[in-house]
Amino acid sequence: MAEMSGAEAELRRLGESLLTQVRGIAALVTPAAVIPDSALPAAPEVAEWTDPLRYRFSLRAQTALPAEIPADEAVRRTVEAFAAGGFDIAEERRAGTVAARIVVTGNRDGFRIDVRVWPETGDVVYAGVTPALALRAPQAAELPEPVRTRATVEPGHVLCYECDGLGWCPACGGRGWVLDDAGVRQPCPECREQRVCPICRGAGQLQIARLRPAERAFYPELAGRPDGEDES
Repeated sequence: MAEMSGAEAELRRLGESLLTQVRGIAALVTPAAVIPDSALPAAPEVAEWTDPLRYRFSLRAQTALPAEIPADEAVRRTVEAFAAGGFDIAEERRAGTVAARIVVTGNRDGFRIDVRVWPETGDVVYAGVTPALALRAPQAAELPEPVRTRATVEPGHVLCYECDGLGWCPACGGRGWVLDDAGVRQPCPECREQRVCPICRGAGQLQIARLRPAERAFYPELAGRPDGEDES
């Protein structure tokens, strides 16, 4: 797939915008906290297994509540910071194996930022993701060249009835995945991500002598030839 013009630069810009937004919120919630540049990874991650893939940047930084700021105050400041920035806000209290936490989430223009506060330990985690972008233009799937044709099938063999000599899984075209109704990649139900044809295992042909009766029914030309020998 060809790279979409400016897509990678735009995604990088979104990542830097996420970092700036998180730093602005942290400055209000935990003023002494430093959100380093390294909180934003060097490369994006796959966000949606569509075709083409869609990518996003994610961010995570951990700090601690100052002694003078209790957990409830930090949550209040977080809500105010999100409200001032025009975010849609959700607050949730979650149990944990070590300690319970309060999660305040802000959503705006495809950005999602979480501020997670642990009242018992005083830990605070800032986490966020950018909108997802495709970095490559869509391209029509192309089947690979068949590994066998009627001209190249070996003596005593016939083209595989499942893939007709393709060798690769005919359901997914050798990609190992198919798209569901929502356009999301799912493991191919035929080859189970093995990519090759599940019948001939990639050979593109089957040995006539080893065909089962049900398989021979796919080849009317074999009627009356139990030995599997070529007529030639």
